[in-house]
Amino acid sequence: MSLKVWIESLGCSKNQVDSEVMMGFLCSEGFGLAENPEQADLIVVNTCGFVEAAAQESIEVIFDLAGLKEAGSCKKLIVAGCLFQRYGDKLRREMPEVDAFIGCGELGKISEACRRALGATQFALRSQPRFLYDHNTPRMPLKSGCSAYIKIAEGCDNRCSYCTIPGIRGAYRSRSTDSVVKEARALILKDIKELNVIAQDTTYFGVPETGKEELTRLLRELDAVRARKWIRLLYAHPGRITKAVARAIADSRSICHYVDIPIQHISDDILKSMKRKGSSDDVRRAIDILREEVTDIALRTTLMVGFPGETDKHFNELLKFVIETKFDRLGVFKYSREPGTAAARLRGHTPEEVKDERSEALMREQLAISRRLNRSFIGKKMDVLVERIDDEVPNSLIARTYRDAPEVDGCVRIPCKGSPPVGEFVQIEITGSHDYDLEGKLL
Repeated sequence: MSLKVWIESLGCSKNQVDSEVMMGFLCSEGFGLAENPEQADLIVVNTCGFVEAAAQESIEVIFDLAGLKEAGSCKKLIVAGCLFQRYGDKLRREMPEVDAFIGCGELGKISEACRRALGATQFALRSQPRFLYDHNTPRMPLKSGCSAYIKIAEGCDNRCSYCTIPGIRGAYRSRSTDSVVKEARALILKDIKELNVIAQDTTYFGVPETGKEELTRLLRELDAVRARKWIRLLYAHPGRITKAVARAIADSRSICHYVDIPIQHISDDILKSMKRKGSSDDVRRAIDILREEVTDIALRTTLMVGFPGETDKHFNELLKFVIETKFDRLGVFKYSREPGTAAARLRGHTPEEVKDERSEALMREQLAISRRLNRSFIGKKMDVLVERIDDEVPNSLIARTYRDAPEVDGCVRIPCKGSPPVGEFVQIEITGSHDYDLEGKLL
């Protein structure tokens, strides 16, 4: 009987892909997938550790799952991913409960790690991250559904002053366009209807390898794959948005009129201190290009408040920009002082209560914007992708419009008493609106 493995995947969508790749390697080498951690022989925790809060969450989950090992239901515990890649031997010394550690650069050796974990001695695999999966890499979905992520690159070269990712994930390295397209075709054959294109910076795709922007060609080739599908572009850097990229979206049959474009801030003083590529003018130019070239585009962004040196003047500039720009979707992060980053050595660190106040002020304005936008859709007909049966409201479905990325954006609730069209595109009429969600009826 094969050993059963449970992978606890923490953090972002990029980590989710890594977890599915690890499970793919394990299944291809004779391990089985456990239905839950209680039934697992081995538990792998794929950790997140790029900020203190994420690292702390990972540590808490590791200790919680170590309890299953102590109770005897689990034989071994393996820690993988960003947390160990960042903290190395320090983490090993503090976690004798863990049997094996594996860094981001060694994901292809997860089967070896699990087998060696069955021995009596704690061990670790960690090296400079160079791993990059491709279309031939085995991948096992850990969640059911009609949506999947395609990671087109690994690592980051931007080196923003607050960010630990380049040190954890290594230099930016792109997959080939051909490899990404082949993976897309394979996912579509498995009834995946939505392909979410991700990387630390999707707009940098191909640049280190060819010296020029390759995202436009990739988007056009993905669009050319024959199938009814959505392609969604996430993690686009505002300093690298071009008219060519915008036109590829506008001209397509299947690329969602939606772009996730994290800007972090709008004050040039803060952007410079963050070591962000580009200026406030570049941010505005990117937004203008997308809105001028792409009809009905929905823009998502993420902002950071409380960066060292952020004054009331800097924050009010950001708040005014949010009110004027009216992003369709918006998230706010509070600056986290991370050891080893350039920003950690800056003066003028913002008190936590001020960060809280600024975050709340931005989200209050965004809530008002979202309410107005959502009301404007009442009475309109829209295509939606039905994700699942609603587990809170009887005889109801959960769906998303092109304006809603999975996991981070809103949804549409639809009454349905017949056979539920889960995993399919359907047309609805919007009948009601809430703060971030909509209501609709099937047509």
